[in-house]
Amino acid sequence: MPATESIEDYVMFVVGGENFAKWAYFRCPCGCGDVLSLSLMKSIRPNWKLKVDQNKLPTIYPSIWKDDGCESHFWIKKGRVMWTPF
Repeated sequence: MPATESIEDYVMFVVGGENFAKWAYFRCPCGCGDVLSLSLMKSIRPNWKLKVDQNKLPTIYPSIWKDDGCESHFWIKKGRVMWTPF
């Protein structure tokens, strides 16, 4: 896991091996400052899928819903945050 202070806004760290990803770490896009960690491993629930396009822009699905603090709910598609309407 990267050091919390090394995670900048709008930067995603993906941890794993050469041909696989285990975790994605990034700051919550709402600005609350929390670092989110998403499992990319099928063996750990909940888990998400990560796709990176030719421009190195990430897409993560399903949506990310923080169940504490700011309670943000959003998608990341091609590197852009898309807020889920309530």
